[in-house]
Amino acid sequence: MAMNFDIPDITENGEKAAAGGQRRKPRRIGALRLGDTLRAVSRHYTATLENKDEDKEAEFYSLSEGEEKASFYGMDVSVTGICIRKKKVAAIYVEMPTKDRDDFIKKLEEAEGSAEHANNMDIFADTVTSIFITIPAKGDSSFTTALMDSAEVKALSDNEAIKAEEEAKKGGLRHRIWKTYFDPVGRISRKAYLPKMLMVGAPAAFLFALTCFKPELFVGETNFFIASFLILGTLCFISLISLGMRRLSDIGKSHLYYWAFFALLFVIHQAGEEFLGSQLNATRLIAVIFMFVVILLAFIPGDPKRNKYGPVPKE
Repeated sequence: MAMNFDIPDITENGEKAAAGGQRRKPRRIGALRLGDTLRAVSRHYTATLENKDEDKEAEFYSLSEGEEKASFYGMDVSVTGICIRKKKVAAIYVEMPTKDRDDFIKKLEEAEGSAEHANNMDIFADTVTSIFITIPAKGDSSFTTALMDSAEVKALSDNEAIKAEEEAKKGGLRHRIWKTYFDPVGRISRKAYLPKMLMVGAPAAFLFALTCFKPELFVGETNFFIASFLILGTLCFISLISLGMRRLSDIGKSHLYYWAFFALLFVIHQAGEEFLGSQLNATRLIAVIFMFVVILLAFIPGDPKRNKYGPVPKE
């Protein structure tokens, strides 16, 4: 049951609602009507909370023990769930067999005109009511249709993600590299953090290992290994700091922990000559501690809710 799929922005697609003697889209499916309260819905169905999106102030409920079948544009549909926003029904979700999808689209086109296509779905939208029909994946026996209040679609749509994707496409490879590795704003999930951390952490660890076990490679003034260590090592180190900051944001910890951690590394480095024999050994120790913490961050669960550092990142 797909109730929280990404709804595209219909600002440019939605035309004025039909007026005068023309037909308007229905705002009801069976016993449910857009704008109803949860209490009104509960008179006909048992509503079970399945998901809550705090960023969009939306709650998604599955429905059971009610009217199993309903009619929508002359087709039999199974009512599966609703979206409640600001205590009102903003969306009604139904399912139909995949084999009936073409007939359903034809009936809609006869009544509402041609469909728009976006986000792997067909859309019939105006300024009052919008209908979103998902395109089932190969092998799926059913597909989901959402009847939505157009005024709520903008709040439920994934506008920020769509805008970011468009900017990334315009910016090209350089923009994607910058946003991925050098922009620490916001949160990053464990699933997204791990491959990025390994991508920059692996070469940094390799170069560090060479300085420990093959120090003779770094002898001389014009040395390829020294240049590589200074340039590539510095870039990897900065990227790891950026990723670590975003991971700390996802955990919900204050960035004061970040400064306290580096203050500790600074103290270890300054005290290294007295307690570890030399500052070189101290530098190696803080590098190991830093890499250990960077790896540890990949195993700490993030805050499942929105915190002061941003919304929950998508996996």
